[in-house]
Amino acid sequence: MTATSSSATNRVFATPEVLEIVLLQMDMRTLLTSAQRVCRGWMDLITKSPAIQKALFFTPIKESEWGNGAKTLNPLLADLFPSIFPAKTRESPNPLTFSNLKMTQTPTNMFPFVRGDASWRKMLIQQPPISEFGVLSLTHGRGGDSAATFSIPNDEKMQNAGYGGLRMERLFEFLLLSPEVQFLVYTRARVYWSTEEPIMFGESHKEINDRFHQMMEKYDLVVYTREVLQCSWHPRPPSAAEVTRREIIAAYQELGLETYSKVEGIEKAEGVVSTSRWA
Repeated sequence: MTATSSSATNRVFATPEVLEIVLLQMDMRTLLTSAQRVCRGWMDLITKSPAIQKALFFTPIKESEWGNGAKTLNPLLADLFPSIFPAKTRESPNPLTFSNLKMTQTPTNMFPFVRGDASWRKMLIQQPPISEFGVLSLTHGRGGDSAATFSIPNDEKMQNAGYGGLRMERLFEFLLLSPEVQFLVYTRARVYWSTEEPIMFGESHKEINDRFHQMMEKYDLVVYTREVLQCSWHPRPPSAAEVTRREIIAAYQELGLETYSKVEGIEKAEGVVSTSRWA
């Protein structure tokens, strides 16, 4: 590189407006990690640029400035939490599990991911952002099926701290800590997105089926859980998926992070927004 070209390159990178354009061409992972380690100037620009913060899914994009009507899922979160985000094909839906998360692949991954200041926690799951998500909890017993529906709004503390829109921490910890989301022989859970085909409950469950489709139209994502009530209890060893869930909870507890109390706070403080039951 000649002295002239080197000088021109330095001027480009010394101009914040031009550097911002260059940085916006990077992939999210590079922009979030290695680009910020180049120098303090780069880190300051990345953390303070509204355009870059929107590209990193930290700052919400307003519907008015989006324009095209399409929703964009957070690609980095989709890679880190594959079973929570839609499958790549409509024909192969993702079953909910924590066993395929990046944080659970090796023991050394767990604590860096779980720590309270991990960047994924404050990331929006979608742009423009989701304000709340729905939950449909189905219970199957000898007397028939019943379903409860409610919605989970944004975390109030994070909202007050200036982090509007549904953040990954809120969704992940509901799935991790809710007593309804377990991986046992008689339980099932899945995350449905508005871009996916909802399940059909059949003509005998028309009211439940209609309510679920209404929720899919209202919310960009709906958490579906199903529990089969047991007439008698037989001890069984937990599945590998359930063991993984408990290991993540144990890591939370070891780091002094909130666990079950946080889920109870969702249910008690925010309550059931709407409830419907059918037998």
